[in-house]
Amino acid sequence: MLWALPAVLLPVVIHLLNRLRYKTVPWAAMPFLRKANRAATRRAKIRQYLILASRMLAILFLIWALSRPLTGGWLGAAASGAPETILILLDRSASMEAHPQASPESKRSHALSLLTQAASQNPGSHFALIENVLRQPLELPSASSLSSLQFTAPTDTAADLPAMLRSALDYLVKNKPGNAEIWIASDLQTSNWRPDSPEWQDIVDRFTGLPQQIKFRVLDLSSTSTQNLSVAVQSADLRLRPTKNRQGQLHLALEVKTPADRQGILPILITRDGTKTQVDLTLSSTTQRQSLQFDLPKLESGWGKVELPADDSLTDHSAYFAYAPPPTLHTVIVGDSLAAQRLLFAAAPDKTRPDRTAILLPPNRAESIAWANTSLIIWTASTPTAPVEKSLKSWVESGGVLLCFPPSDSSTQGPLGLAWSKIEASTQDTPFRVGTWDDLDGPLAHTESGPPLPLPKLEIPRRQIPTTDSSHSVATFSDGPPFLLTRKLGTGLLAAFATLPDPQWSNLADGFVLLPAVQRLISLGGQRLSPPNLAVAGEWQPPDPLESWTALSESSPHDWRWNAGVYQSGSQRLALNRPAIEDLPEKLDPTSLPTLFHDLNLTVMTNALNIKADSLQSEIWTAMILVTMLFMCAEMALATSKAVTSPATPTPPPTTRASS
Repeated sequence: MLWALPAVLLPVVIHLLNRLRYKTVPWAAMPFLRKANRAATRRAKIRQYLILASRMLAILFLIWALSRPLTGGWLGAAASGAPETILILLDRSASMEAHPQASPESKRSHALSLLTQAASQNPGSHFALIENVLRQPLELPSASSLSSLQFTAPTDTAADLPAMLRSALDYLVKNKPGNAEIWIASDLQTSNWRPDSPEWQDIVDRFTGLPQQIKFRVLDLSSTSTQNLSVAVQSADLRLRPTKNRQGQLHLALEVKTPADRQGILPILITRDGTKTQVDLTLSSTTQRQSLQFDLPKLESGWGKVELPADDSLTDHSAYFAYAPPPTLHTVIVGDSLAAQRLLFAAAPDKTRPDRTAILLPPNRAESIAWANTSLIIWTASTPTAPVEKSLKSWVESGGVLLCFPPSDSSTQGPLGLAWSKIEASTQDTPFRVGTWDDLDGPLAHTESGPPLPLPKLEIPRRQIPTTDSSHSVATFSDGPPFLLTRKLGTGLLAAFATLPDPQWSNLADGFVLLPAVQRLISLGGQRLSPPNLAVAGEWQPPDPLESWTALSESSPHDWRWNAGVYQSGSQRLALNRPAIEDLPEKLDPTSLPTLFHDLNLTVMTNALNIKADSLQSEIWTAMILVTMLFMCAEMALATSKAVTSPATPTPPPTTRASS
């Protein structure tokens, strides 16, 4: 409607046209009348100017009212009309459930209050919701329905803001609205915004290329919390105890994050199949890993929950787990050396355990490996034949683990692109030593009881350095070369040691490093042989879309698509937990948002947690109509007022009568 603003000049044009209707005719008495009416003329001009101004302002405010202007803080600006389409991008990730500064409502609830109020003041706009889990535009029947929708409820998921903006782009391209705004409600968690992602430039370019103008308004719900606690379940394994009646033992690996100034004892509540147990954790660092063992009377499946004392976040102080009897994990050692015999013992040290088996095969019988039932293959021979290498590659990419050792001869080629350097021998008095290694994750991590593996005790007189593309050094020698490297292949893993468990090569056969490393790789390779018992909420999808998964963890309804908990389908149980990135505290600086959006029209409402819903915006078209009527009344009063319309009657000159 603002295109009609030139109509404000219509009274001026009419006034000028009316002046052209009069024709000046001089006559003799005019100088006397001009002098007599000079005062009245001044008043007439003022009146005409006031009438003209009243008419122009009446038209101006009428046009302004028809354009439906908004006024107020973040979502409205005076003289800007309501957009045709408004897309609401709602971040309902797990971090949005925090209650900052002991607030009675979460960040998500506060955002819904602000958005609902703002949307209700734009009744003529069309609304669509894009949330962070499904990322599919949902048409909203009314602004008041926003807070009552299932798709605005809490979740235990993460958000991907670039993906949500791409969904908004596709919606705008498909529906082609005249003008649109995108409202983003988020706590600006860095892991959800991904500011370093290169796709931001492509997103900005695509928005810039749209034919209509798009306005972006970001509701900044970020806050800092220095007292937040979080717990995560890293693994939950049910293992067979070496007893005659097949009793089990549950091994829980937890990660607890606490504030830097938190000291003392932290109580942890463990619930296992309805049985509650409290474990006291002595805090020693801000990120602490803890292994717990629970003896079970039977080797049966179960589930449970880990809880910390409540704080300002209601989602990260608890985590779920599920466990099931372990499958039989089979290891194949390919080789015919003395080291291969020692590796056979490291793979299956207890012959009475039916869940750990191992066999030794010579290299010429490698094609007879039972690929489908094997979790770990240890290769101590030279390069395999082409058919075996093809099967080996397919097996690793499907989730198997291949552990390689030096071939102990002049061979420099290993399986799956692995290469070996020439054999190096140390001096008699100074054997090679391991200098650094990853003690948090992988085959050389801390033991379950807490102490690290004693890698400094390794004495290595001979070594043969492995190399491969895209590898990661899990451990390195003091002089730099890798002692153990790994490489991801599909969903599986290739690992290689730089020495052999042979007295002429090293004391690796003593077992204090080799045994736990091999056992951990066996467990890793065995994950493909049994259904998973832990997954990430919002990312996991059932293998069969037609499967029905029901919640066991809570009495209230839960949805596996976005809620943490324990779910069951048939005899299979699965624990879903929030993503680990939701525990990262880093927040995006609101002043860096213009850099992400470049030249796009962006407004950021900072400190939104302290803003009430009724202080956002309002339409002022009704006030404009009232102002229009006032100016019309003023114009009528000026045009009809007797005080200004009755010109002063000129006093005729005195008549002089001649005396007779």
